[in-house]
Amino acid sequence: MKSIPNTFFLLLGVTWCAALAAADAGAAWVAANFPTHSVVPLQVNIFGDGNPANGVEDDRIDMSSPDWNDPSRRSWNMGAGTIHCEGKNRGSAIILDTSSLGGPVTGMIVATSAHVVFDLEENRRFRSCRFHYMALDSLPGYQADIDLDASVLGPFKPGKDRRQPEFGKHDWAFLYVPSPSAGINGSGRIRLMPFESLSHVDQSRVSFQFIAYSRSSGSISISTRCSVAESTPQDLGGGAWRGQLLDNCDSEGGASGGGLVAAVDGQQFLVAIRSGAHWNSDAFPEKDYPRGPPDGSSWDVGSNTNFSRAIDLDLLDALARMVDRLSAETQTRGRL
Repeated sequence: MKSIPNTFFLLLGVTWCAALAAADAGAAWVAANFPTHSVVPLQVNIFGDGNPANGVEDDRIDMSSPDWNDPSRRSWNMGAGTIHCEGKNRGSAIILDTSSLGGPVTGMIVATSAHVVFDLEENRRFRSCRFHYMALDSLPGYQADIDLDASVLGPFKPGKDRRQPEFGKHDWAFLYVPSPSAGINGSGRIRLMPFESLSHVDQSRVSFQFIAYSRSSGSISISTRCSVAESTPQDLGGGAWRGQLLDNCDSEGGASGGGLVAAVDGQQFLVAIRSGAHWNSDAFPEKDYPRGPPDGSSWDVGSNTNFSRAIDLDLLDALARMVDRLSAETQTRGRL
């Protein structure tokens, strides 16, 4: 297996340190003519050739597939699960490898979207949530409580109009699972990397996959062939905030909070967290498509696309601070 050259990690470190030293000026508002009714955080798509009638071109695999344990997936394909809040399956989550950020931390941290832990109808955070490892809903031994008070969420406002293009910038969360069972705690974990760091790498060495829950099968699945583009003023995302990634990873209900995984020379990193989808209401009028574009529609950043929140230096800094706090609490308990 090839390793990533040291120059790659040097560039990553320089980029991270420089950005942490600089204030984030924020993304300019560039979408004055953004189409209405075009951003819905819970709808996602299975893309195709534009003709849904000829069958859905779904490239997802699950644990029953012989390709599930391909070397490009073996280190992280068992590092996912679902978030259940007050009896409802709310979405997906990814188990993080935080060993390079400090520690040790008792338990584990999972990444997801902030809206997953909010009741969007009542505009409030759920009072209690649990992590179900690999969506094993029928096996209590693979489920664990989430400590929401010890978790870190982006400044997500559930009452804000989720049809506006800036939705998603604050839609991230690092959730603390203090007492996972041995079966969960020994699972695969994935390291994080700022998406921006991939710009320093020859793109022929980079590929993308997406891991999340699939509601129709009731299991974790992986979309094996993804294309990814950062939003600009010319697409549906309007370039409304930096780090808004548009993708064609096949996914469906329950994929919110799933992980966009980049493979670079055989090493895998979490580079983004799924929020939802954009589509153009002129191309897909709500009266005809109440749930958005039909499966099998073609991917087009101007009319129909999923979107995710990129891992960046702000998120890495928030996670590092969380790890430091939890590590200090772990050491304090050890001295008592």
